[in-house]
Amino acid sequence: MDQEQENYEYSGRAAPQAVEAEVFFLGGVMQDPNVLSDVVSLLDPDDFFQERHKIIWEALQRLSQFNTPIDVVTLSNALETENKLEAAGGREYLLKLIESVASGANARYHAEIIQKKAVMRRLINVSTTAIREAQDPTAEPDDVISKLEGSVMALAEKQVKNSLRPASEVVQEILKAVEMRKDGFSGCPTGFTDLDRLTNGLQPSDLIILAGRPGMGKSAFALTLAANSSVNYGKHVAFFSLEMGAEQLMQRIICSLAGIELSKFRSGHLNQDEFAKLPGAASRIMQSNTLYVDDNLDLGIMELLSKCRSLKRKVGLDLVIVDYLQLMKTGKEENRAVAVGAISRGLKVLAKDLKIPVIALAQLSRKTEERADAARSIKARPQLSDLRESGSIEQDADMVWFIERPFYRSHDEADKNKAQLLVAKHRNGATADIDLTWIPQYTRFDNYIPEEEAGPDGGMGFGSVDDIGI
Repeated sequence: MDQEQENYEYSGRAAPQAVEAEVFFLGGVMQDPNVLSDVVSLLDPDDFFQERHKIIWEALQRLSQFNTPIDVVTLSNALETENKLEAAGGREYLLKLIESVASGANARYHAEIIQKKAVMRRLINVSTTAIREAQDPTAEPDDVISKLEGSVMALAEKQVKNSLRPASEVVQEILKAVEMRKDGFSGCPTGFTDLDRLTNGLQPSDLIILAGRPGMGKSAFALTLAANSSVNYGKHVAFFSLEMGAEQLMQRIICSLAGIELSKFRSGHLNQDEFAKLPGAASRIMQSNTLYVDDNLDLGIMELLSKCRSLKRKVGLDLVIVDYLQLMKTGKEENRAVAVGAISRGLKVLAKDLKIPVIALAQLSRKTEERADAARSIKARPQLSDLRESGSIEQDADMVWFIERPFYRSHDEADKNKAQLLVAKHRNGATADIDLTWIPQYTRFDNYIPEEEAGPDGGMGFGSVDDIGI
């Protein structure tokens, strides 16, 4: 009897298992081999409870690796070659698996069930081992704790790709990135010229925090950036909004692209010229077909990770935007700062895991206003310490941006269209204050244009793909 089985018996309960899901999963993959490419990386052989299912899945993975057609004959031959056919239940059992299910349509769902049960078995094994060691009168508490921490961390990181890589592989990626930079940005372009020059595009694996007080235009800036990247540059962008519905988001983007006032669009009071602009703006979004919106108000970090991984696997993913961080669903942590810190770390894991930039909007505390009031000044700048509810947000972030509009405090008409993006933290580059143009009637931001050069709408607009030289 192995140690793991002893631990289950020691706990007094049967090990968590989903044998029926294992049968349906393996039968579905064999019935419909086309689904194998979508699920082959989801499960390890050890995730299966029954030994014969481990053997069968291991063989299926190898067949997939060598692009071998999958059916009862090829699978049986592969198992027989390794003297494992009998241990796998024989050819009769393989036929029984295929007959157990009509198709592989639910293979992913069954895989999730199998994986959850496997995680629970490992948790039991880890915790029971810790209990055994803690009951040993000769054990040292520090040693038991250290081993337990190591086991838990190993379990938590099991699904994360091994980061130990040959230097030659990294060098090849660097050379490839340098080659790409000759013709453009190494990262995801934002459409804001000065920001792209500073960052060379948003870099893979970076977590970017976009913060500001309510009313500064965080959502408007994020939507402008999302539209720039997806419509003008063809990047796959996922926008998760916990404040606005999907229809509201798209209304804003359509009006920004078309140059139509949002209030007139919502009321339907559009003149003939404005009506004529709508099909063109809508067409640009549909033709690019690279912007995805999610308005689930009950979004948690694990659901976000799952959705983004699925989207990247199916169509590709270049940028994720979350509006906003503090509204995301958290666990049962009583300490709000701890809960928010867990979210920011989860967002950083997402960025590293998928190798894409992630922008998370965040609220600032009232400290900025308090400093301004104390100094009787309208020019108090936000600081990194103003990030609301958790200092770990700043620690996890590779970049921190503050959006500022002078008119918000000065109420001077001369400042009405002025805005700044304050790059307060840039882990891999310089910080800077980037001037922007705010166009309130279209709820969008644009590259900074001096007043004497600005058009009638106060800015340049998004332009077409041809306009930006792609």
